[in-house]
Amino acid sequence: MNKKITHYLAAGFLGLTAVLTFNQQVHTVQAKVPSTIRTVMYTSQAYDKDGQKVDVKYPAFKRIEVEKEPLILTFKPYTPYYKISGKKQYIKANNIDGVKREVKHNSYVYATSSRRADYRLIRKGTSITTYGGTVKFKNGLRYYRIGGPAKQYVRASNLGKITASNTEETIATVTSDGGAPIYKIDNGVKTIKKAKKGTTFVVDRAEEDNYAEEIGHSAIPNPTIYRIKGTNNWLYCLDVKVQKELPHHFYDLEHYSYIRFYQDTDVYNVDGTMQDHKGQRIRKQGGNLKVDKLLYIWVPAENKAELFYHLKGHEFYASDLPGGGGPDSIDVGDGYVKASDVRFIAGVKLSPINTAEEASQAAKQKTTK
Repeated sequence: MNKKITHYLAAGFLGLTAVLTFNQQVHTVQAKVPSTIRTVMYTSQAYDKDGQKVDVKYPAFKRIEVEKEPLILTFKPYTPYYKISGKKQYIKANNIDGVKREVKHNSYVYATSSRRADYRLIRKGTSITTYGGTVKFKNGLRYYRIGGPAKQYVRASNLGKITASNTEETIATVTSDGGAPIYKIDNGVKTIKKAKKGTTFVVDRAEEDNYAEEIGHSAIPNPTIYRIKGTNNWLYCLDVKVQKELPHHFYDLEHYSYIRFYQDTDVYNVDGTMQDHKGQRIRKQGGNLKVDKLLYIWVPAENKAELFYHLKGHEFYASDLPGGGGPDSIDVGDGYVKASDVRFIAGVKLSPINTAEEASQAAKQKTTK
């Protein structure tokens, strides 16, 4: 997979702090990213890389040039997008590739609310591909598009849940002479059995980081694991060959939050008091540090509530003592840093678990006890 940026999770300082880093480009001239011409099947809003709408829509049945490999953008719900070639725009892959849905009731295909598109009868128990969301006809009912450019719609009420993503599903064939271990992930990784060479599986997710690193033992950069559809069992990339490459999910970016220290930073306790490390602070550094909570804490010295991140690790590289020298690191224990002193960099965007007023009231209650 040709990625401009690759991600990996490394054990941080003394193995206690998770650090997310980004590989830098070595070459100044980049090879052209492979592209392809695809048909937009459902009017598509364009987004930027952060999931914000841009002032562009691509109409249904327009032929557009997109980068060949879809990708997962780093915001919820972590669904696949296609990047418009030569532009900083992305559209949902569902509007091009579609998804499969089960047919709950025998269904005719309609062109309008009162006219059938043809004489087809789609039988209950089969599956069909739909594109985009539903559209409302003049009769007040909602329909899914199933083809085009000639109008082809099926009543939404006759269809069930999504059974497959055409973008994120393919066949994986075991190619390793010794067979492929099947890994079960459930609060850890364990091998449950081995599949013989030539065995095929339907897989519906490709994932890097975390468990992929554990299974791969760093044998190759950016190892990938594939989920066997309908299970929480996985196959390792070196043991199988997939019919098509799936967009890669990055486990760490979908489960954790990361900040960066752009300046030497003071650390606080949960009661809002500043920790005393004899003048040392967490020093400015390039790594991205894991946090797991965002909340307001009352700061007595400032007589106000401030927004803080809770640090996942507890030992960090430190600035020098005021007179110079000092230990290379400080242990902050259960530490917090002001959100205004650091920058959110990547991963899950946290929301405060309380309000400034709630933090103020909690502090007053402790004072009166």
